[in-house]
Amino acid sequence: MKRKEFINQLRKELKYYKKIDSEEIIYYYDEMIQDAVDEGQDESLFIKNLGSIDQIIKNMIKDENFIEKVKSSNDNSLSTLLNGSIKVISLIFYYLALFILVIISISISISGFALIFQVLVYLIIDSLSTMDQIVLIGAILIGIGLAIIGIGICKNLLKTSKNIKLFFIRKTKSILRKREVTDYE
Repeated sequence: MKRKEFINQLRKELKYYKKIDSEEIIYYYDEMIQDAVDEGQDESLFIKNLGSIDQIIKNMIKDENFIEKVKSSNDNSLSTLLNGSIKVISLIFYYLALFILVIISISISISGFALIFQVLVYLIIDSLSTMDQIVLIGAILIGIGLAIIGIGICKNLLKTSKNIKLFFIRKTKSILRKREVTDYE
C-alpha cells in the first residue's frame, strides 16, 4: 500500500470517530511515513509494519494519551518545519484562505442584517397590505437565516483553524516534494 492510499483509508475510517481530531492523526502518520521514506525505507513495507488501519484505530482508542502524544509530536514537527520556506508558503495560503472565508462569512451576516433592517423600515414607515406584510416577514426570516449562516461559518472557522493550517502545510509539503522528485529526474 502506498502512502496516499493509506492516508485516504485512514481519513475514511476516522470520519466515524467524532472525538478524534482526524487532521492531527493524518498529519502525524503522513509525516511518519514521509520521514521513513526520506531515510531510505521502503514505503509499502513501512506502511505494512504499521499494521492495519483498524488496529491503528483500536490502539488509538485504547491509549488515552496517544492523541496528546500526537499533538505534541505535531507541534514539535510544525515548529521544526515552520522554520523553512514551507512555513512562508503554507502560511500565506492559510491566511489568504482564512481571510477570504472570514470576509465571505462577514458579508453573508451583514447582508442578512441589512435585509432585516430594510424590511423593518418598510414595515414601520409604509402602510402596507396584509399580503405585503406577510411577504416582508418572510424576507425578515431570510435575513435571519443569512445572518445565522454567516455567524456559523465564522464560528466554525475559529473552531477548525488549526486543522485548516495542518491541511495547508501538508498539501504544501506534498506539492514541494513532488517538485523535488521531478527536479531529480
